[in-house]
Amino acid sequence: MEKPRKVPYYQMESSAIPFTGQKWKGHMGSEGCMPLNTQKTVSMDRLAPGEPAPPKPTPEQRKAQQAEETRRKLLAQQAKKQQPPKDKPQGKPPAPDAEECENPPVFDMLDIPDAMEKMKWPVSAKFARKWFYGPKHIFDGDAKSVQPIDDTTVTLDWALKFGSVKKKFNALLAEDIYSDDCIKVAKENVLKRIHGIFVNQNPASLSFDTTPFLGDIRQFHIDWQFQHAKIRNYNTAEGATFAPTDLTGSLAKFSIYVAIGNVVVSGDKYFKYDSKAGTKTYCRDPEIEITHVYVYIKDNYSFKDEKGESQYLGHWNKHGFIAIPSVIGHLAMDKDYLVTDGFDKPVDTRRGVFGKLREQDVYFPIYNKNYREWRDKHNRGGDFMIYSKPKYMKLKKPIKFSLETLCRPPEKL
Repeated sequence: MEKPRKVPYYQMESSAIPFTGQKWKGHMGSEGCMPLNTQKTVSMDRLAPGEPAPPKPTPEQRKAQQAEETRRKLLAQQAKKQQPPKDKPQGKPPAPDAEECENPPVFDMLDIPDAMEKMKWPVSAKFARKWFYGPKHIFDGDAKSVQPIDDTTVTLDWALKFGSVKKKFNALLAEDIYSDDCIKVAKENVLKRIHGIFVNQNPASLSFDTTPFLGDIRQFHIDWQFQHAKIRNYNTAEGATFAPTDLTGSLAKFSIYVAIGNVVVSGDKYFKYDSKAGTKTYCRDPEIEITHVYVYIKDNYSFKDEKGESQYLGHWNKHGFIAIPSVIGHLAMDKDYLVTDGFDKPVDTRRGVFGKLREQDVYFPIYNKNYREWRDKHNRGGDFMIYSKPKYMKLKKPIKFSLETLCRPPEKL
C-alpha cells in the first residue's frame, strides 16, 4: 500500500537578519509533516493548581465502566462482521490520507502556557495561566458589563513595539480623533459633564480633567472614550511572513481607545432679561478645547466563536506551535479569524534523524472550542477584560468645538 503523503506546514524560526525577530519557514514536500489517524486528541485530564480531584469511582462503578467498555467492543466487532464485503477496487488503490497511530505522545491543555514560555511569550503565558487557574466565568459579550479585570499586565508602550501597531496608533492621534463622528461623541460626553454642573451649581470654571474618574476603569471607558483604532492579528505580527508575536498570542485582535483627558471651557457669559416676566437668566455659549487625552488598550480574553466554525489557534505541543499554510494566507489577506480549511488531524514533523512520534515532533490542533470544553470539564477557565493603564497625552492640535447655549433657571429681578 502506498504511504500517506506529507502535509506542508510552517514553523517560526529566527531570522538570519539581526534584530528582525522571527519569521515563518515553510516545510514542503518530503520535509512536510505526517498526518496521524488517532482517537487521541489533546488531553484535558490534568487538574489546575488547587482544583479538587474528582471522587474515585466505587468498586461498583468500576465494574459498570468495565462492562460498558466490553459491551462497546463487542458491538463494534459485530458491526464489522456484518458489513458486506467490499468490491475489490480496480487499479491502484488511493494513498491513505494519514498514518495510523494508536498512542501518540500525551499533550495536555495545561501544557500550553509552558510552551508559550519556551517561545519567549511571557505575557501570553501569564494570561493563559490566569484563564486556566481562575474560577469558571463566561464573558457575556456586553462590553459595558461588569467583568473580572486585569489592568496591570499590559502596557501601551509594550504593545507599540510590535508589528504595525505604532503606525495605527499614530494615525489614531493624528487623524482619526478629528473626524466629525468622533467630535460628535466627544460633544455628548462633555455636555453630560458640564450641563448639570452649570445648571445646578455655581463653579468658578467649567473646565475639568477626567483624572479623578480613573478609579473605575470600566465606567471611565463608558463615560469618556470617543474614538478607537482596531488592531488586527496581522498588525501584531512581524515581517513579510506575518510571524506572530507575544502580542498576537496574548491579545490577538484588540483596540486602542482614546478618552477625554483635559477640557478647557471658555466662551461668552451673559444675562437674558425678560421685563414682562421680571426675570433674568444667566447663560453661556461654551467653546470647548480638549487639550489632553487618555490612551489605553482594551480587550476581552475569551474563547467565544463568532462564526459557525471554531477558530483555529495552531497545532501545539509542549515546545511551541506550527501552522498549516492556509493560516499564513489568512494573515496575508488581512483576515483575523483563522480556520483550518477542514484539516484537523494531529501531525508528526519527524525532525529527528531517526524514529517517529517523538514528543517534540507531534503537534495537536487547538481551537477555541477546546478551551470551552476544558472549562466545562474542570469548572475553571475564567474570561476577563484587559486594560492597559491609561496614558495621559497632550494633543499637538487641540480638538475644538462649540456647544449649544446653556442657561440656568430664570431668577427674579
